[in-house]
Amino acid sequence: MNEEYKVVDKFIKVERYIQSNRTSHKFTIYRNNYSDLAKEIGDNGFNFISKYFNRYNSRHIIISSRNFEDISKLTGKNYKLLASIEPINNMISINEFFGSINSKLEDGGIFICRFKDQEKVEEKILNSSPFPVNLIRYTIYFIYRRVFPKLSITRKLFFFLTKGKNRSLRRLEVIGRLYACGYELESEYKCDDYTYLLVKKRKIPVFDKYSSYGLLFKMRRIGKGGKEIFVYKLRTMVPFSEYLQDYFIKKNSLAKGGKICNDIRVTPLGKILRKFWIDEIPNFINLLKGEMKLVGVRPISKQYLSLYDEELRNLRKLVRPGIIPPFYADMPETLDEIQQSEKKYIKEYLKKPLSTDLRYLYMAIKNITTKRVLSK
Repeated sequence: MNEEYKVVDKFIKVERYIQSNRTSHKFTIYRNNYSDLAKEIGDNGFNFISKYFNRYNSRHIIISSRNFEDISKLTGKNYKLLASIEPINNMISINEFFGSINSKLEDGGIFICRFKDQEKVEEKILNSSPFPVNLIRYTIYFIYRRVFPKLSITRKLFFFLTKGKNRSLRRLEVIGRLYACGYELESEYKCDDYTYLLVKKRKIPVFDKYSSYGLLFKMRRIGKGGKEIFVYKLRTMVPFSEYLQDYFIKKNSLAKGGKICNDIRVTPLGKILRKFWIDEIPNFINLLKGEMKLVGVRPISKQYLSLYDEELRNLRKLVRPGIIPPFYADMPETLDEIQQSEKKYIKEYLKKPLSTDLRYLYMAIKNITTKRVLSK
């Protein structure tokens, strides 16, 4: 594996534990046995891969494996195309697998993978049986396949029982993992029960060790003095969606209030957490640590901060971010209005800290209670 690639996923220990106790798996390299490949993935999947795969190019290869360590067995380097047909749902360690593939591809090289989308699986469960049997089956699936892997007290048991197979994966989670591991999405294709993703290598993996698969997680944000802090929150978005922020800003632009338009990264549970402000409760950990205060500018990412003008970026360095931002007092809609709101608050705060925070707190509470403003 590329020495520059160091996996720091907090769940790797669990996955390596399962790997050490795994059942045997088959590592296959498809060279001339393409009839076997077509039987394995079906004609539609085979035709999609065939559009890009050239059997006469030694730097094109198709494999089937569940184990990232198998990738080191490939003798070639700087492949132009590498297709993996084992569903991502069955990978023992997804991020290490993506990282291992990255180390074998040239810059701009193509990686093709496939997976079963969680939404399609759930749709099948709900449509396969009459009510209330379908609801009972869905509830069991939801708890076992979606809740158990996310809780630290049940995660190891889940991986031990399943051997890492048939994970429940959302489309955006898989894409987020790919972006974290240095890829960029080029196209996708849906056929049969699978979604095929074609991505290109753009850089080496930059995986954040503070990324979380669970409900409670830490976000990298910019604090006072321009220093990075880790803001605690309850997850309201699909896991690994933080790596898709640039992608969604470019694709969807910003809506009123400075949020991304039609942000499908927010989960149904996340919408409920935001509606009742439950997702903000862990911010009080940052309050106790002295990294944030009750009222102040919203802690934002480096990517989002780059959208601000230089004056505001400099002003933000002078104050700690807050749990309740001036946004809820002024209710700005456009990015320019948000910047003006924050500039006004910071300048007033630097002159009269206590009275400014009390006034903004009063206005924010009034808007939240009377206008039912959601957590941002």
